[in-house]
Amino acid sequence: MKNRLTFLPVLAALLCLAAFGCSNKEIDVAKVRDAFQSVTGAPRQPLDEALRDIETSNYLAALKPLRTVAFSVKMNAAQRKILEDTVTKVKARAAAQK
Repeated sequence: MKNRLTFLPVLAALLCLAAFGCSNKEIDVAKVRDAFQSVTGAPRQPLDEALRDIETSNYLAALKPLRTVAFSVKMNAAQRKILEDTVTKVKARAAAQK
């Protein structure tokens, strides 16, 4: 019973954090470029393609290269977080484009 009582406020706090954390809808392409400066060679091509698509507001086309980057580039925690945030924002905008 006590665990359930502490679970509800924790869940409510997490939901609030998620709502406020996801409220920034702007996609910072420069931030993504800075985070992935060390990526070279073949994985760099889909990253550049995705960023070009984002800059031209072609969010549907940007999803596939972003997924390719997610599976082909070895990332640290900060890079993974930036990529996940970018993919989430691109998905939301792509859904609005359909």
